[in-house]
Amino acid sequence: MKLFRLTILALIIISLSLSACGSKDTAVNLRLTPTERNRIDTIYTARLDSLRPIWDSLCEINYPGIVEQAVDSIVQQRLEEEARLRARITD
Repeated sequence: MKLFRLTILALIIISLSLSACGSKDTAVNLRLTPTERNRIDTIYTARLDSLRPIWDSLCEINYPGIVEQAVDSIVQQRLEEEARLRARITD
């Protein structure tokens, strides 16, 4: 009898825990007060200012490689264009 009660209790707990997970399409209407918006803007600006030096250093490090890749791409496009023009002249 005790095992039967424990089994029923376990089934009830499992059923309740599974039904507690609501549907994912529940809409949430979130309204911020002006004070909350101001605080979020302040945090965003502070973090953005701390990221700018990192972004700048990454740009400085990657700049030569990016320029080289862009120049190679432009040269490749021009060579292909020249080959197409030469093929059209000889045909």
